Amino acid sequence: MRVGKYLVNTLPIHWPFVVKKGASMPPKGGEVMELEMEGVWKEMEKLVEENLVRHIGISNFTLNKLNTLLSFAQIKPSLSQKCWFIIWKCIQVGEMTKCSKLAKIMAYSALGSENDPIVEGVAKKLNKSPAQVLAKWALQRGTSVIIPNSDTTTIKENIQLFGWEIPNQDFQALSTLSNQKRVVDGEDLFVNKEEGPITSVAQVWDHED
Repeated sequence: MRVGKYLVNTLPIHWPFVVKKGASMPPKGGEVMELEMEGVWKEMEKLVEENLVRHIGISNFTLNKLNTLLSFAQIKPSLSQKCWFIIWKCIQVGEMTKCSKLAKIMAYSALGSENDPIVEGVAKKLNKSPAQVLAKWALQRGTSVIIPNSDTTTIKENIQLFGWEIPNQDFQALSTLSNQKRVVDGEDLFVNKEEGPITSVAQVWDHED
């Protein structure tokens, strides 16, 4: 479990499902199964107790699945990763409240909608890039963000995310942008509409959207 000489800092369950090795996309019948969550989590807790991993967490969990996990977890998740950006605010109020007491919410795909006119307008007003505005909006909401560091320009922009705020009026305008379709919905990974066991995107997300 060590990478070189280093301890693994954070180990999340990436999806609350099991996909058979070599599964098709979309999957065939029988290639997707529910995660045996309690057994997996207990094994992850052992890794923390054995000082092989510092933190364990979750990713793409619904509020229903989070509640199931918390019913037996001895070590609570340190983070919850969600696909969350300015027009897909999938984190429910109850989940935000629960996670804020237990774990850090980490948003991935946080830079969606860079070309939205309101985003572009706020960016121009603040002399920032649309990507900076989107990342800053997420940070001001109290989440951490996973954002690209693929080139020098992007790295410089990310370093410059601190030391300024989006004014309240602009922040509220950004926060009221309409929700749209998920960027990451799990359909290609888990949904088989004819054979199941997961037959719809809504089922992937426990009908919580």
